Amino acid sequence: MEQNNFWKTFSRRSAVCFFLIISLFLSCILRVAVIANSDYERVQLSQSSLKIKIANLRGTIFDRNLIPLTNTGKKIIACVSPTPRAVTAISSVLKGEELENVLERLKNGKPVTVEVDEIIECDGIVCTEVYTHNTKDTPAIHTLGYINADNKGVSGIEKAYDSILYSNSTVNISYTCDGLGNILEGIPPTLENDTSVIAGGVVSTIDINIQNIVETIADNIESGAVIVAESETNKIRGIASRPNFDCTNIAEYLNKEDSPLFNRTVSAYNVGSVFKPCVAAAGIENGYKDFTHLCTGSCEIIDRVFRCHKHDGHGITDLKGGIANSCNTYFYNFAFKIGGDEVYKKARVFGFGGNSKICENFYTAKSTIPTKETLQNIARLANFSIGQGELTASPVSMLNLYSAIANGGKYYLPSVIEGTLKNGEIIPYNIGSPTVAMKETTAEILKECLKAVVEEGTGTSAKPKTVSAAGKTATAQTGKKQNGKEICSTWFCGFFPFESPKYTVIVFCENSQKQKKSCAEIFAQIADKITSLG
Repeated sequence: MEQNNFWKTFSRRSAVCFFLIISLFLSCILRVAVIANSDYERVQLSQSSLKIKIANLRGTIFDRNLIPLTNTGKKIIACVSPTPRAVTAISSVLKGEELENVLERLKNGKPVTVEVDEIIECDGIVCTEVYTHNTKDTPAIHTLGYINADNKGVSGIEKAYDSILYSNSTVNISYTCDGLGNILEGIPPTLENDTSVIAGGVVSTIDINIQNIVETIADNIESGAVIVAESETNKIRGIASRPNFDCTNIAEYLNKEDSPLFNRTVSAYNVGSVFKPCVAAAGIENGYKDFTHLCTGSCEIIDRVFRCHKHDGHGITDLKGGIANSCNTYFYNFAFKIGGDEVYKKARVFGFGGNSKICENFYTAKSTIPTKETLQNIARLANFSIGQGELTASPVSMLNLYSAIANGGKYYLPSVIEGTLKNGEIIPYNIGSPTVAMKETTAEILKECLKAVVEEGTGTSAKPKTVSAAGKTATAQTGKKQNGKEICSTWFCGFFPFESPKYTVIVFCENSQKQKKSCAEIFAQIADKITSLG
């Protein structure tokens, strides 16, 4: 009896253990199946789409009124599938090497992209219109700058604000595929395009209407620069360096002798007589505004004869006549009266001897200036007084002096950025506080002197037809020669309207032998054209 009970109990326990083992075994099998199936689904999911890159995306540089200056061009990209109908259609559009290249790439069994002139309506071909960041006509290209093949800024604002403008987002077309990666027919591809990237970026100070005027008129200069700034704020509204270049074909310009890629608006050059108002400001504020001098055409300084450009002299000359007629001997002797220390101090107030920050990470070249000790030598001081010798400055840097005269004695540092744009909101660029460079009364005296330049002096060709103006001419010696003749740089710096100056203009020509019109004539054209805008 006990033996029967034992076997019954043993049988029941054995059955329970058997079922438990079977359950655990089935559970393990189920677990393995779930894991395997999950991995398969992940693999399948990774193979469920094919993404084709169409274009890179990059933020936009806008003008002051949010008109795009970059991302203005458009092109049509066709994504061609390796199907008979698509191949036939693309073969009727493309020719030669371009077609051969597409057909060769299609042998891989995947869609390929190609630029076409117009949208192709055909099964197996998807066309989309995309923006091109730069075109051959991108304005103010030396200031805006250009990008490389990696979508990174190389120069100008593009480089200075690359952290804001750069994006790793791309325009893509995605195809649905089976588990083996084959495109599933009947399911249309989807376009991926993050338009928020190009909707944001950087807002420049440039006004495209003024910029267009500057671009056209600057073509009268083979090598040089033209700049238009708002006198009150020194915000640059139009800017051009010449020679120009096509940023979509940089390689063509890399080894050219005339260095088209070189930005002449921010590079330092011999200044010449456009520096004289700085010396005049120092003289007026040191009590010498009534200084007069008898110009006979030359004067002896130490053991050298220093000449005026008018060899028979200007006669008895006061400050107004000295500036209007650009009398060198007047300024030699005026500077001696003032003293080298005072002229040096005034030059430094206007930024001569330093560089200018025109936006984040973008500076002009550092200008050069004699030391105070050097100016104890009266021959060196004489050269400095007429903007010659060791003095150099960039066209952008010259805005400080002339905007200060136009703006009652104070100036802001020149700037090319209004702010950055994100999610429809502009974060303003801080232009800082103005520098008070001279008394308001000093600025008024100099305004009248500069008006005389245009009305009766050396700059009468700068007189606009439609608006009043004031300014100063210059012919600066460079110490270089071409074809046996000395190379001279020429300038005109001025502002308009005279009564209430709105714009300051700097015109610079690197070589006077190579310009179609004088800097003064170019100034007059710019003033008339901008005035006609209303």
